[in-house]
Amino acid sequence: MRPGTKRLAAVDMGSNSFHLLLAEVSMRGFFPKPRIVSRHKYKVRLADGLDSALRLDKAAVRRAKRSLDNFAEQLKLFQPDACYAVATAALRKASNCAEVLPELEQSLGCAIEVISGEREAELIFAGVCNAAQQQGDILVIDIGGASTELIAGRPLRPRLLKSLDMGCVIFQNQYFADGKITTSAFTRAIGQARNQLNPYTQDYQAIGWQHVLGASGTFRAVTEIALAQGQVTLSRDWLEQLIDLCVQQGQVQQLRIPGLRDDRKTILCGGLAILYAILIEFDIHRFGVTNGALREGLLSELVAQATA
Repeated sequence: MRPGTKRLAAVDMGSNSFHLLLAEVSMRGFFPKPRIVSRHKYKVRLADGLDSALRLDKAAVRRAKRSLDNFAEQLKLFQPDACYAVATAALRKASNCAEVLPELEQSLGCAIEVISGEREAELIFAGVCNAAQQQGDILVIDIGGASTELIAGRPLRPRLLKSLDMGCVIFQNQYFADGKITTSAFTRAIGQARNQLNPYTQDYQAIGWQHVLGASGTFRAVTEIALAQGQVTLSRDWLEQLIDLCVQQGQVQQLRIPGLRDDRKTILCGGLAILYAILIEFDIHRFGVTNGALREGLLSELVAQATA
């Protein structure tokens, strides 16, 4: 480690993927900025393990522990001065969280905080603002595996934060569980998402926004598909065409869309339904994508604590 630096680690245990972010921050200067050393990611699909009683099954816990065992090895090598680990919607929902959490903490080797939906939204907004350097009023959307966060405000000054009980893994399992992709399945999924959004639509529109930014996996998947198709603008009309293409192909396992990674096929339709519902409900016609997300928000808090 270079003199005058601190090592920081942020662990984001999402409902679909787990992320580890390792960084160094210089203790010199008035506005210290972290340098990302490495990123590590595992597809855990934790939300897939929630049964009808909202208990995480043993297979999901095993996947989580394997991922955290690997993170623990990276942490041992990196030797961070501070580590901040949080778990989001899947563990927040899990009725057996109190049983499972000590096992996960033992695998990782440090404490894990199960954060509220509002806290998750705060961290996402901080991560997006730090990464995007956006000016003016913004609406940030993060479609996770088991929850969706919506944050409106100005950079680093959120005015309205909501975490809704819908995510790409949950919706995929509810509406496309048989592997069939139909217009009626999309219609039901979009309708359910709009029902959950509707009580808050006027509040968000009253605040308003100049820019709409999407964070995390569904938005990255959509961006990769758009790039492969030569689609310059991410729009509601284009997203509707993408949904139609999924319906035409008919089966989750038979999706052959340029730019779509194999590991995203099994949850793509659930994410698209939620995204399309937000665009319709909030009357959004165009949107952008950012690399910032919850883990970057965790890192920004660690930096502030380390340099205080």
